[in-house]
Amino acid sequence: MYRKSKLRSFQLAKERKEVDEWMIPILNKINNNDCYVTLSSCAGRLAVMDMPNFGNKGEAIFLGKWHDIPDQLSVKKAIDRGRRTTWLILNPPIIHIACKNLEYARNVLIFSQKAGIRRAGIISLKNFVVEVCGHERMEIPVRFGKTLPIDLESVLKIAEMKLRRSREKFLRFSEMFES
Repeated sequence: MYRKSKLRSFQLAKERKEVDEWMIPILNKINNNDCYVTLSSCAGRLAVMDMPNFGNKGEAIFLGKWHDIPDQLSVKKAIDRGRRTTWLILNPPIIHIACKNLEYARNVLIFSQKAGIRRAGIISLKNFVVEVCGHERMEIPVRFGKTLPIDLESVLKIAEMKLRRSREKFLRFSEMFES
């Protein structure tokens, strides 16, 4: 019943376009195995945030966020709107998977390790939920008021490379569910 309910929720989320397109084939592979069901996911995200002090999310303003790799002009335009300390933040892909039992949760951890994903662990024993999270991330100040202290083009290339590398690992991870 739990699995059926989660699969129904997943189907509705896909229909409402609430699931990152890039992640859908991976989630489908996992959900096609009766011993697993996905709970939540993100394909990774690049964000531009303007904030008075890093960590002060209460006063932070999102100037842009992308779940696909954006063009540099879009990111630059978002950064140009910054007025305080503007940060470029790259979050890696993440999936939460409920497993049939502890042995299947262990398999997810093994798959993660073999795929090169170093951040994976059991976060709940209630439904043997495993969190699989990439580790390629960035948090870098890219603007202080009107000053751009960095080579933005180079930083964006590095962010794109990190996101692609992380996604390659998740593709390898999903292939293990087929085999």
